[in-house]
Amino acid sequence: MEAGTSAERKSPERKSSDQRRDEIVRATLRLVAAKGFAGVTLREVATEVGVVHGLIRHYFASRDELVAAAFDFAVTSELTSDRALLDGLDPVAALAGWLAATPEDHYRVWIDAWSEAPRTPPLAAALDRHHRDCERILTTVIERVVDAGLGASADPAADSRLLTAVADGVAVQHHAVGVIDVEEANAIVFAVAERQLSLEPGSLARANPVPARGQWAGGTAR
Repeated sequence: MEAGTSAERKSPERKSSDQRRDEIVRATLRLVAAKGFAGVTLREVATEVGVVHGLIRHYFASRDELVAAAFDFAVTSELTSDRALLDGLDPVAALAGWLAATPEDHYRVWIDAWSEAPRTPPLAAALDRHHRDCERILTTVIERVVDAGLGASADPAADSRLLTAVADGVAVQHHAVGVIDVEEANAIVFAVAERQLSLEPGSLARANPVPARGQWAGGTAR
């Protein structure tokens, strides 16, 4: 036997449990971005990762549990990025950035999750949890606007729920149905927010930066 042969025949590095779980979740996200939540199967995920089907079930008891974990991972990453962006903006710009129309992939994943949630309880739970997270973030932004003396709100949490409902409804019309374009989408949401929070008309459009949410879909999910 030639010297060094045994050293060169090392087996591939064994991945830790956390590394393998992360790999599975990221592979699921790639499939979700391409096919939607309903189209993902455990066998396809196993093929995407390059492992046997049974290994997926070692980490996730069911397909429903896996797609919920993928959505949870994606949105948690997204909101971490969103908060960092918002913290670097002045209050009105932060409000405009949060309410502005987001990238198409971002809302298509959320819309698909809304559609699939009634048939997938773990996904419904993750969706509800992160919807509340988004409302809390917007509440904080509204409080910043009020504290800076730039607007008014008797109940920032209630205003957050109202504006979230408006923004989500407009997003469906913009991204899923295509009956309004991005300029009209922003104009509708900004006008409602300005009236609700006693902001100067047109102030959100003037302050609008690059959208300050929905950053994950273009990178993590693909």
